[in-house]
Parts: sequence; structure tokens; C-alpha cells
Amino acid sequence: MEEQQSLGEDFYMMITYLFVVVISSIIMIVWLKRRGKKKK
Repeated sequence: MEEQQSLGEDFYMMITYLFVVVISSIIMIVWLKRRGKKKK
């Protein structure tokens, strides 16, 4: 039981980390595109 719980927590933390990285990448791409359009 304890092993399964710790495994689930690690999996949840990994998913959360990937989720944050993906959202950060999308925000950076959108921000850079907007900045590029303003410069032109």
C-alpha cells in the first residue's frame, strides 16, 4: 500500500512538472510572437 502511494505521488509530481513546463513554453512562444509582430 505504501509503495503504491509513493509511486502515485511521484507520478502526480511528474505530470504537474510537465504541465508547468508545457504551459511556460506556450506562454513564451505566444509572447515572443506578439513582441515580434509589434517590432515589425
